Amino acid sequence: MKKYFYNFYLILINVNKYGFIEIIKALFIEIFYLIRIRDFKSWIHDDKFTDSYQDTKNDNDYNAQHTPTPYYFLNFASIFLKQNEIDDFVISDFGCGFGRIGKFFSKKFNCIFYGMEINNEMIEYLKKENRKDFYLFALNLKNKQDREKVFDQIKEHKKTVILFISDSFDINTINEIIKYFDDIDHYIIGVNIKDSKNLLPGYVKINNKEFNDKSRHIFLMKKK
Repeated sequence: MKKYFYNFYLILINVNKYGFIEIIKALFIEIFYLIRIRDFKSWIHDDKFTDSYQDTKNDNDYNAQHTPTPYYFLNFASIFLKQNEIDDFVISDFGCGFGRIGKFFSKKFNCIFYGMEINNEMIEYLKKENRKDFYLFALNLKNKQDREKVFDQIKEHKKTVILFISDSFDINTINEIIKYFDDIDHYIIGVNIKDSKNLLPGYVKINNKEFNDKSRHIFLMKKK
């Protein structure tokens, strides 16, 4: 039963970090999009191939467990992209789980989705849905050679790339990934990134929102 209710537990223990009003807003938006997109599978908690939730808080080198990014954050990012007429792009999710990011953005934008996930079972489940413009890869993003093969494929589209990065792994791995896209037009959407103050320099925040606990945040960045 843990896999079905653990994410509700995480909401409860983090209420003070976000604020009660923001949690209520987030729950309303979550329910709305869960029903609209029918994305119920993404609520399953899974740390079979990763570190536990507690390990990610105590260690500086980790692969985080599958925890779905709240639609509250995705909605915040999509409003900014719409307002700035950013539409034709590739969005890359590093730790995609059951593809929530791709399913959400593909309903709102003309975009291509690249999903990378260490859990092969999740990728196989997504592949069975046979979604258009979904490129899916089961790989450990800490493996430099494997990930760069996929990154080169992303670059071949010759489109603006949006790097969707949450707290899926440590800051060193995040910076290595970002640096690989330095030679093309790209944006970064960052959600609750641990040690975000040590992200690669040379970027400017073009939109952001912070909560009661500054470690809880979403921001959009672009190179200066």
